[in-house]
Order: sequence, then C-alpha cells, then structure tokens
Amino acid sequence: MRITVVVPTHNRPDTLRQCLAALGSQTLAAHEVIVVDDGPSASVQTLTAGEFPEVHYLAQPHRGPASARNVGLRAATGEVVAFTDDDCVPPPDWLEQLAGGYARHPGVVGVGGGLIAPPALLRSNVFAQYERYIYTHSYHAGPVEQRGGFECPAGSTANMSYTRSILAVVGGFDSGFPVAAGEDADLKLRITRLGRQLLYVPTWVIHLQAYDWARFQRQCYVRGVGRNYFEQRHGGGAPGRIKIGLRAVRRLLSFPLDVVHMGRMGSPRLALVKLADGLLTCQGQWVGR
Repeated sequence: MRITVVVPTHNRPDTLRQCLAALGSQTLAAHEVIVVDDGPSASVQTLTAGEFPEVHYLAQPHRGPASARNVGLRAATGEVVAFTDDDCVPPPDWLEQLAGGYARHPGVVGVGGGLIAPPALLRSNVFAQYERYIYTHSYHAGPVEQRGGFECPAGSTANMSYTRSILAVVGGFDSGFPVAAGEDADLKLRITRLGRQLLYVPTWVIHLQAYDWARFQRQCYVRGVGRNYFEQRHGGGAPGRIKIGLRAVRRLLSFPLDVVHMGRMGSPRLALVKLADGLLTCQGQWVGR
C-alpha cells in the first residue's frame, strides 16, 4: 500500500521540523510526503530544501488548511492519503498502524486515530487534560479499534487517512469554511452519508500546540464560527439567536453535574474548562454568524 502524507503548514517551521523528522523515521516508509505552504515563507522553503530534500514542497497564497490539503491531494499519487498538521508528531508506527487498519478491514475508506499532548503536559496542564478527555469521553476513543460511520472516533485531520478514490468521489475538502474548524467533520459526514465506513485505530499523534488560556479561548471561538458554517451546510441553516442562547443555558445547567462527575474522576478543574469551552463556542456562533 502506497501512502502519501499531506502536511499543510503556515509559519511554524520549528514544529514542522519535528513533524517531518517523525515522518522520516516511520517503520513503514511513506510513498511520498507533501508539504503545502499556506502563505509561503522563506523559512519553510529553506527548511524543506535544506533538511528534508525528499519532501515535496508546494505553496499557495494564504487560503487556509482545507485549501492547502486539497492542493496536496491533487498532487498525491498514493492509494491512501494521510493527513497530519505542522504542530503534530506522529509515533514511529503511525503509517504502519493506518495501513494495518486497511488490511484488516478491506471495506473501510478511512482510518485514523487520536490527538494527545506531550506526556509532561498531561501530568499538570488542565487544557491538555481536557483535550484527552474530549477524545476519550466525548469521541469514545480508547484502546480498542472501532469501525463505523459518522460516530466513529476517527476523523480529525491531525491524525486521519482516506483512500484517494473516496476523496475524489466527494471532491476533497470544502475550502469555503471561513475558519480552520469544521472542515474535517464536514468531509467525514459527506463520506459516511454515502454509506461508507471508517476505522478508528488506537494510534495517538503528539500535539505540540500551546496549551494555555489564550490558545484555548481562540480555538473554542473559532470552533463556534466553523460550527455555524457546518450547520448551514448540513442542518438546514445557521442557528438563530434563540438556539444559540439555549445552548449556552444548557452548558450552564450541566455544570453542577460535570463538577460531580469530573470530581469522581479526580479532575474537578475539567468541569470549569468544559464550561468555558461551551460558552466560548456559543460566543463564536453568536458573534461569527
């Protein structure tokens, strides 16, 4: 199986270096690695040419990661196209795990895993712990493979692959999303609505983002803006003020139960982060309409 890896990047040469180094040390070598520089910078071009000459470097004007992934997809020649981000470090057996999923389940058109913070941050950083909570409790990503449709835990383009043929059928990513959020869920929904199945495998990509309040606040807000566009495409129109307001109220009402539940897990602070996530996402929907 030939796997093409596509990595969109924008002004993050330091983490991109770690990502490409990890991709070059896989137990199953990639057929090709394509970096798409979204808003080209001399630093990224110099990095790829000087340290990773085997990487295919492409560039486009700054149009966002969905558009950049489509550029990489059009250049890909592998039967499977795997996606990760420029702030991610795949484990050494990442491609082997993805390829194994296709081999064990010939009917699936997509195989992916989860996203997790570096171990040192997981021990003490509440935002890193909350990201893990979302994957394990909201997406139900655990130590066992899961095959299914839209409910399958796989789908985040930081750790996901699809057959090139199914990506051609659905036309790749929707580059019309106004922010870098929701385009991966949109692609997943369009594929699974065709009756095709995905596979989650327990392989975890290390996420090198800044786990701080400023980053978290921005992510939640952007997720709300992206959710508006997603619902407009798939839910009969963007949500109105009343629906967004009711969502915020539900977040507030669920907070006491979350405190109890997460307290039993030994992480009561997660309830505050979950509340902030809900309210900031609602703010993104309200303001970003």
